[in-house]
Amino acid sequence: MTGRPLALSSLRTIAIMATRIAVQGLTLILVTRLLGPTLYGGYIAAASLAVVMGLIPNLGSGYILMKRAASNPEAAGDVWSYGWPLTIGLGFLLSIAFPLIARPIAGGVLSITALAIIGAVELLISPLTLLLSFVLQAVGRVPTGQLLLTLPLFLRMCAATACLLFSGITATGFVITQAVAAAAGLMAALGITSSFVALSWKARRPSREELTSGSGYAAMHVVAANPTEFDKIVSPVLLDEHSAGIYSATSRIMNAVVMPMVGVLLAAQPRLFRHAADPTEGGRKLIATLGGLAAIWGLIGGVAMYGLSPVIPLMLGNQYSQAAKLMPFVALAAPFVSLRLAAGTILVALGHPLQRLQFELAGVVALGSLLTIGSRMAGPKGMAVGLSLAEFAMACYGWLLVRRALRNL
Repeated sequence: MTGRPLALSSLRTIAIMATRIAVQGLTLILVTRLLGPTLYGGYIAAASLAVVMGLIPNLGSGYILMKRAASNPEAAGDVWSYGWPLTIGLGFLLSIAFPLIARPIAGGVLSITALAIIGAVELLISPLTLLLSFVLQAVGRVPTGQLLLTLPLFLRMCAATACLLFSGITATGFVITQAVAAAAGLMAALGITSSFVALSWKARRPSREELTSGSGYAAMHVVAANPTEFDKIVSPVLLDEHSAGIYSATSRIMNAVVMPMVGVLLAAQPRLFRHAADPTEGGRKLIATLGGLAAIWGLIGGVAMYGLSPVIPLMLGNQYSQAAKLMPFVALAAPFVSLRLAAGTILVALGHPLQRLQFELAGVVALGSLLTIGSRMAGPKGMAVGLSLAEFAMACYGWLLVRRALRNL
C-alpha cells in the first residue's frame, strides 16, 4: 500500500473510529444514568473481565490470518476454516466458567444469570465478530473491518436507549437486551464479510505451528488488553462500590479519547507486516511517524479531558459529580496509553509478539502494585496517578523494544 492509499484508508478508518467513539460515549452516558455508580462499577468490572477473556477463544487466529494474508490474500479463507470452530469451542468452555470467576469481582451486584449472559456475549458472540473483522482487514478492507466492530456497539447503544426509556427495567433485563443487540450485530457482520470474502464453513483442524504461533499471539493480546481493563476490573475490590463506579466511568472516557490512534494503527498494520517481511526505508519512516502521532494525539486528548472535566456530571448525571475532580488525574495517562498501544502494535507486526507480552506483562504487575498503593493513599485519585505511572513505564519499555527490533531487522 503506497502513501496515498494508506492515507485514504487511515482517514476512512479514523472516520469509523470517530463514529465508534461517539457511540461509546453515548452508551456510557446512557448506561451510567441507567445503572447508577454503585451498580455500574460492578457491571463494568464483570464486563471488562469478559472482554479480556474474550481474546482467548480465537487463540490468535486473527493475527495468523493477518500475517499470512500479507503475502497471500487467499490465505484468509483457509485460516478462517479453523478459526471459527476453535472460537466456538473455546468460547463455550470459557462462558461456562465465567459466572463463577466474575461473581466475586462484581461484588454481588449482578445475578448469576446476568453474569452468564455477559459471558456468552463477550466469549462467544464478540470473538466471532472480531475474527470476521480480521478477515476483512487481512484482504485490505480495514475500514469495513472496523465497521463490523462498530455496528454491534451501535445496536447495543440503541438497546440501552430503550432500557432507559422504559423505567423499572432490571439489571438482568438490561443485559439481555445487550445480548440480543450483539447477536444481531454478528449476523450483520457475517453478511457483510461474505459479500467480500468466500468463507469456508468446512471446519479443519489447526496445525501444530498454527496453534503454537496463535497461542503466542493470544497470550500477547490478553496481556495487552489487561492494562486497559485491569483498573476497571479491580476497582470494586480496591474502592467502595460508589467510588468504583465513578472511577470506572472516568477511565472509560480516557479509553475512548485514545481510540482514534487505534484507527491509525489498524490502517497501518498491513503495511507494517509487509515491512517485517521486506524491510524498506519507507517502513522505518512510517514507524517513526506513528510514534510521533501517538505522542501528539495523547497530549491533545489529555488536555481535552482536563478542559472538559467540569461538564462530566452534566453528561453522566449528578450522582457522578466527583468525576469532575477525578478527570484531571485520569487525563495524565492519555499520552502514555497512546504510546503504549503504538509500541505494542508495531512489535506484533514486526514479528515480536512475545516482546509485547514481555513489556505489558511487566506493566500489569507494576499496575497492580501502583493501583493498590494509590487507592490506599488517596482513593480514586491515587488509583489514577498509579495508572499514569504504570502506563509511562510501559510506554518507555515498549519503545525501547521497538528500537531494538528495528535495529535487528
